[in-house]
Formats: sequence, C-alpha cells, structure tokens
Amino acid sequence: MSRTFQLGYSTITWGPTPDLEKVLGTIAAAGWEGVEFISVSLDWLGTTGRVRKLLEKHGLPPVCMFGSVSLGGDGAATMERQRRIIEYAAELGCSVYCFLGGNRVGLRLPNEDEFKALAEQSERLIDYAAPFGLTVAYHAHPRCTVESEAEQDRLLAHTDRLQVCVDVSVAALMGEDAVAQLRKYRNRLGYVHMKDCGPGKFCLMGQGVAGLDFGAIREALNEIGYRGWVMGELSSYADTDADESCRANREFLRSVGY
Repeated sequence: MSRTFQLGYSTITWGPTPDLEKVLGTIAAAGWEGVEFISVSLDWLGTTGRVRKLLEKHGLPPVCMFGSVSLGGDGAATMERQRRIIEYAAELGCSVYCFLGGNRVGLRLPNEDEFKALAEQSERLIDYAAPFGLTVAYHAHPRCTVESEAEQDRLLAHTDRLQVCVDVSVAALMGEDAVAQLRKYRNRLGYVHMKDCGPGKFCLMGQGVAGLDFGAIREALNEIGYRGWVMGELSSYADTDADESCRANREFLRSVGY
C-alpha cells in the first residue's frame, strides 16, 4: 500500500551509549528508511564525518537530532547546547531538529508566563535553525511544560512558526485522539513519533491498551498529504530487547499496510 510519508527509527531504544555500527545495521536490516538521534551526546557520536560514513555504509539518511530546553536557571546554558545540536544536525545532513521541555513544575499546572517563555525560546531556536534549513518541531511529553493537546494549543498561540511533533502514543496516554490531532495540526505538522502505550509504560506497536488504530493513523497521514518523517521508537526502559523491538515494530507496521 502506498504512503505519502517516510518511515524511520530512533536510536533512543538502545540508550545513551549505543554501538552505532550495530544499531544502524539493525535499523537498516529491519527495513526502516532513516534514523533519528536522541539521548546520545555529541561526544559519544563523534565527528559528523564518522557518523556519515556509518550511515552511508547502511544506506540510511540522517533525519533528526533531538534536544531539550529549560525554563529554569540553566535555561541560557541549555539553549547554547541546543545551538551546538542544531549545528551538528545541519552538518550531518538532518532535516529536522525536534525538542521537548522544560521540566514541568510539580503540584501545579503551567501558567501563561511559562507558555510564553517556552514560545520565546522556540522562536530563538527557529531563528538559529532557519539558515541551516532545519524544521523545528516541539514534542509534547509527560512531565514537560506541554503534556496535552490543550497545552500544545496554548504554546502555539504564542508562536506562529513552531511546528508540531505529534507522538501518537503520548496522545493515547493523555486520553486524546491521535488521528484527530494529525488532522488538526496538518498545516503545522513537522514530525511524527510512533510507538504504543501499555499499562504504565510504552510498548511494542500493536500490543498497547489505549486503542491506537495504526491503520487509521496511516490513512490520516495519507489523507492530509504528510510528506515528512514518521519515526518509530520504543523507550530504552521498555520490556522488549532493543534489536527485537526494532524488528517487531517494523513487521507490525507492514502487517497494517505501512
């Protein structure tokens, strides 16, 4: 079955110090079409020349470098680190810089000043990434300032240029409709994360308990003409071995028409 979008896989499943040679080989052999680098420090990755050689060896394009911001006292230093990630992503040949944050304050909901501050940081990152041709997308995530669709909308109200990364499993975890979100954000959809949501943690696609309809997700992405990347992943603390989950997630998606 045809699709308008491309399917990649994230290195997050293998933790912060992966054997890149082995990981990229596993991703390529499973049939994924690109790679996202997340939770791996630049000093572990090494030079962009080194990483490019490994990617070329396995026929995988680099898609995204992932980062995070802070609304706390370390905000300026964290922003400077994001600039280095953006520079690395551009030199490597990525098309997307995606980020989450800042950390959610315990025992209360975020206030409007925090949404404005996050939007201001987003705009600065967009300004920095624009000359490199990178799409900048924000990822709503548990324990971050933006967890829910409603909070995402409050953030977007303060920034016209920021793109959205819809994570279908996070939407499901929050009791929201992932398919409706893909359609809603169609004009600002810069990136998509895909895994499944089990009891208390994320799990292999197709084995969740939140009722995610991956066929309907595929149809919605095709319907809106999304031509970006859908990035499969599974958190490193999941119950399934990283190599096994990489293969199993791709096989499941094939079984539902991806």
